[in-house]
Amino acid sequence: MKPTDPGFINDLANLDRLRAGIQGKGDKENLRAAAEQFEAIFTQMLFKSMRQANEVFDSDLMSSSNTKFFEEMRDQQMSSELSTRGSLGLADLIVEQLSAMDKPAATPEAQAEADAQTAANFEALQQSRQTSADDVLAQIFAQPKPDANLADKPASEAVPATAATEFVRPPLRQPQEKPFASPQDFVTRMRPFAEKAAGMLGTDPAVLIAQAALETGWGKKVVRNAAGDSNNLFNIKADQRWAGNKVATQTLEYHDGIPVQERAAFRSYNSYEDSFNDYVRFLNDNPRYSEALAAPQDPRRFIRNLHQAGYATDPKYADKIINVMESVKKLMK
Repeated sequence: MKPTDPGFINDLANLDRLRAGIQGKGDKENLRAAAEQFEAIFTQMLFKSMRQANEVFDSDLMSSSNTKFFEEMRDQQMSSELSTRGSLGLADLIVEQLSAMDKPAATPEAQAEADAQTAANFEALQQSRQTSADDVLAQIFAQPKPDANLADKPASEAVPATAATEFVRPPLRQPQEKPFASPQDFVTRMRPFAEKAAGMLGTDPAVLIAQAALETGWGKKVVRNAAGDSNNLFNIKADQRWAGNKVATQTLEYHDGIPVQERAAFRSYNSYEDSFNDYVRFLNDNPRYSEALAAPQDPRRFIRNLHQAGYATDPKYADKIINVMESVKKLMK
């Protein structure tokens, strides 16, 4: 998307025009401008935190109230300009999320992928922020100071530049499952595990496949990090009771209906079959799911009871799974 003109950060008339929506632009342009203003405020907060972190290095000879005043003005203007360039990507994410509210209802398959993609977008945004912050630091504070002890070291002990800066990805520790080609492929491959798990729970395997499809976007957005896929189809978190492998990453939770980005650890398995088996154990080991397990014959009631017991924070979680389940049943025929 073409960036807008940042203007002058202290132009109050510009903010008033944006608030009143009389800039002569459409709703999309106004939404974009408001999102960029929000990202600019967030970036300015980053600048302020970095300034405060470096106050310990300030000298009384080089610091004054006038210097701090003009530095603050410069930071405000730079934050506005960076937001229009999409440096952090926060404005793009806000526009994408709010624009989606005006779109027609998506199919269950598309909804499952969209929910998983939203969580992936938050994760990618979080991973990119550290790099963006480093770029900002380089612009404000110039180049970092060289190591004072480096000059005293012999050439044989010096660290090569490539070794110090090149990112080395750790080896994959988890077995990698074959990617899913389509929702039909997902249903076909998950069906044997779902039927086994559903038999132990006494419910319909279609609802378990639908839940896994919603949680992972039909298997395309399984929780992963640099160590590889977690093979966690139900996004079960790893609390203090879990002694197995874990994968820590960003996740999207809902508090009072508002989506909030949080970092959490998820259980990691060797295979998708292990994920289904642990799902059964997880439900049976948690007393709060006893009501759902007491009446599992009706899959709709089963998933609503799970949701009500606190399995997920998304207020529409059960409804989404029920919609996906109808597509799963057609694919199982």
